[in-house]
Amino acid sequence: METFRLSSIKIRKIVSVLIFLSIASLIALLFSDDDPTEFNRIQVSLLAVNILSFFALLPVVALSAKNLFHDYKQKKLGAKLRFRMALAFSGLALIPAIVIFFFAINFMNKGISVWSDADVEKGLSDALMLGRSALDERIQDGLFATSNISIQLKGMENITQLLENQRKENDAIQLSLIDADLRLLASSSSQVDQSSVRVPTAFEINQVALKQSWTSLDSTTDDRYLIRVLVPVISFSLNEKPIYLQALYSLDPKLSMMAYSVEETYARYGMLSFMKTPIQYSYALTLGIVVMLSLLLAIYGSFEFADRLVKPIESLEKQTDKKTDSEQNFSNKKEYGEEDEIAVLVNSFMAAQKEAAWSDVAKRMAHEINNPLTPIQLSAERIQKKFIGSPQEKEFIEASTKTIITQVDVLRDLVSAFSNFAEREKLSFSKIDINNLIEESIQLFSRQHENISFDIKKDHTGLIEVDANKIQQVLNNLLLNAIDACNQAEKPAINFETKTTKNNSGKYCQITINDNGQGFDEDIIKNAFEPYQTSKEHGKGLGLAIVKSIIDEHKGEINIDNSNVGAIIKIILPIEQENRESVQ
Repeated sequence: METFRLSSIKIRKIVSVLIFLSIASLIALLFSDDDPTEFNRIQVSLLAVNILSFFALLPVVALSAKNLFHDYKQKKLGAKLRFRMALAFSGLALIPAIVIFFFAINFMNKGISVWSDADVEKGLSDALMLGRSALDERIQDGLFATSNISIQLKGMENITQLLENQRKENDAIQLSLIDADLRLLASSSSQVDQSSVRVPTAFEINQVALKQSWTSLDSTTDDRYLIRVLVPVISFSLNEKPIYLQALYSLDPKLSMMAYSVEETYARYGMLSFMKTPIQYSYALTLGIVVMLSLLLAIYGSFEFADRLVKPIESLEKQTDKKTDSEQNFSNKKEYGEEDEIAVLVNSFMAAQKEAAWSDVAKRMAHEINNPLTPIQLSAERIQKKFIGSPQEKEFIEASTKTIITQVDVLRDLVSAFSNFAEREKLSFSKIDINNLIEESIQLFSRQHENISFDIKKDHTGLIEVDANKIQQVLNNLLLNAIDACNQAEKPAINFETKTTKNNSGKYCQITINDNGQGFDEDIIKNAFEPYQTSKEHGKGLGLAIVKSIIDEHKGEINIDNSNVGAIIKIILPIEQENRESVQ
């Protein structure tokens, strides 16, 4: 399976950027956890960045997963091992991420719940009430002092001096006389406060007329608080219009600061309580997207890691497949299961070593046997020609030398068989009609064996890509074996059948050979394709081994078994070779 790649360099850069963004998002969440205002400020940016990153990586991971699953269903070499490893690595990343996500959400919700804790709310409420009580007490003192001053005012004569004396005596910042038309009649201010007189509103005057007083807590530009008291002057009037006395008193700066702090904290607490649920959802959404992005990165990383880990194993398995016959591969899969590719690889590797050892033995035996054959044969021929003696002795010598020469020829055939088994020639692939090739082999042997019935059923049409000479050798060898097996049959028959088969990896041509002979010995079937396995009296045991070697070179399979009336051999050859060039 080739995982999806724009290019290895580009994809690494993209993944590196996404990893950086994911880590940055987690850090931002960490530092904004104690400051919801800061979180609200960066939330949109966090969501946008992580959503874009998520949808940028999602197609890459999805296509990689699709290709991986496709290769798994197609049963391609190494796909099952890669699929299992990617699944295992993804699972190892998925389960902890989900657990951490839910624990993080739980802790986060508990932390946010502390903001709206009932004890905290009660404490803030009590602090606010305490502060207000202290302010109310100070305001009442100012109201009492202002009311006493208004009683002592008898008229407008020397009013300014009188206001000045009363201001100093009562520690007021400012005293002002105002009529019902909101005109300033007289005032006295401290040197510390040079600000202008704040004239009350008509509403405040009306409230004084109804309630006989008005008090308020006013703030200044330098964040101080002033107590303002407005009361009517009942001892005299001006032109029959009521007169009002307004007084300003300073508030202790510490009390002002504490009152401001309590008010601000209570207001902020109210805002947090109101925003509790939206903040929880916002945190959960942002954390969820970050975790999903991290999971995608982990899954993609598992695909890449599995791919890199399996590639060397794939390469080794491909090489052993070239050296190991299909029957061995089939038995490996049957014994260990198609899922256990490592076991199949190990067993295939051992089989390849075994076959290589047999090949080496065959080469050495062919070489060692071939060397003395020529001098033996020449010596026998010379003795036969030059021997002079009685007719009886000459007849004996001729018979003996003829036996020697005949057995030398037998040994040469054995050497040739050894050489064919040990040496794999280059294959020259071409597209041929397999039915025609079978008919040629049948014609070759049918003239010599007219008592045998030969037949072919041609269900496969079209050409297949093979080395014609090698496949012809296979067919001839198998036909000779079938002919030998049918010698004792009353009506010997050998039947061929060709048909097209399909599987997940492509189209194949299946060749089936049936005979009604004696079949294979049961103890031979398992190891029939190994060298020197034969039930024939004068057999060399290399024919089927050579046949198997040729079929393996064509990346095909061959299986033998016994039917109810004889032997059955099935050959499966790919219709097209993956590598069209000649192969070793």
